[in-house]
Amino acid sequence: MKGPALYFGLTVFFVGFGNYSFSLLIPILVVDRAGYSFSELALVLTSYSLAVILFGPLWGYLSDKIGRRRPIIILGYCIFSLSSIFYVFADALPAYMVLRFLQGVGMAAHPMVTALFSDFFGAEAAKRFGLYSGIEAVGWGLGGIGAGTLADALGIKAVFLIAAVFPLISAALAYWKLPRRVPSSEGSDPVAENVVHKVPRKLFFLYGTVFARMAAAIALWSVMPLYLKSFVSQLSLVGLVSSANMLIQPFFMIAAGRMAERHDRLKLVMWGIIGSIATFWVYASAQSVWYLVVGNVLIAGSWALMFIGFNTYIMQSTTQQVRGKAFGYLQGSMSVAMATGPVLGGMLSEVLGISGMIWSASALMTLSLPTLLMLRHRERQTRLQTSS
Repeated sequence: MKGPALYFGLTVFFVGFGNYSFSLLIPILVVDRAGYSFSELALVLTSYSLAVILFGPLWGYLSDKIGRRRPIIILGYCIFSLSSIFYVFADALPAYMVLRFLQGVGMAAHPMVTALFSDFFGAEAAKRFGLYSGIEAVGWGLGGIGAGTLADALGIKAVFLIAAVFPLISAALAYWKLPRRVPSSEGSDPVAENVVHKVPRKLFFLYGTVFARMAAAIALWSVMPLYLKSFVSQLSLVGLVSSANMLIQPFFMIAAGRMAERHDRLKLVMWGIIGSIATFWVYASAQSVWYLVVGNVLIAGSWALMFIGFNTYIMQSTTQQVRGKAFGYLQGSMSVAMATGPVLGGMLSEVLGISGMIWSASALMTLSLPTLLMLRHRERQTRLQTSS
């Protein structure tokens, strides 16, 4: 990996490292250290999601409108970093909510890196996307391990101050190393010619699929650090176990990227959803931390299949002129799930306990299958009409 591909990878690596440090430690800070309830934690996590819902499509629209994605990326990363610094001074729920909202405003620009990646590499983007995604996953995984280890030694707020630096490194890489402009022609892109440049309506079936799967998943992930603390006591171990799936994800991402070249990409999404449901059964029946380690290996493979599947499907289904909006809407659908998931997770955890909540989340995850099946049906109809 060299040249522009290397700089794309480093950009998402550093921002992933910084972002996951906050994702891991904020639930512990709010509930375990500050003493707030699961429902109040949901307010903090939902404020982030609300910001991404509002600003993800906006950043996508602006990047398509001006024909440049790099300034949006740089601005977003700077907003995330600057707002992160103020966690050092925050000591109440409203402050946590405001800062998490501002972090969401910044991170809502992150999908524009994927859009720029797709623009720049064109027909080669899907082939390269597995490695790109794997590098980002390593950043998230090392961010979790580093954040947990440093939090034991320095305290959570000190880690927040350190983590705030990493998105600034990504902003610097975006400014100096990412492509400033990309070719206006779609080249060999099969959807480029004779197409009205709008986000295809069929993608909204995919967004619905992603929302249903992610809402159930986020119900678990919003309280996963607290669930882990019932098995291990040290934050370094919490960070290590929770990050295990991300550290092995690169292998699954690369394999899924190769599979996407040979298999129906929507079928990869389906396999990923089914695998996720089975993995949640492992989490729910956990009797020791080793159950969670096994679950993390399984979820790494399931998520890789789904993530590579829906991202490469969007790449092949959109033109450069609307790709920012398409990925912005994708981020918006995931963020609606991120707003819904913590509420579900908090309420169900208080009523059923965390284990009962996970069983419920696995059942809710099956709701992602109907929209996916409808999309696959439409794809088959389109192929039949084209062949005739």
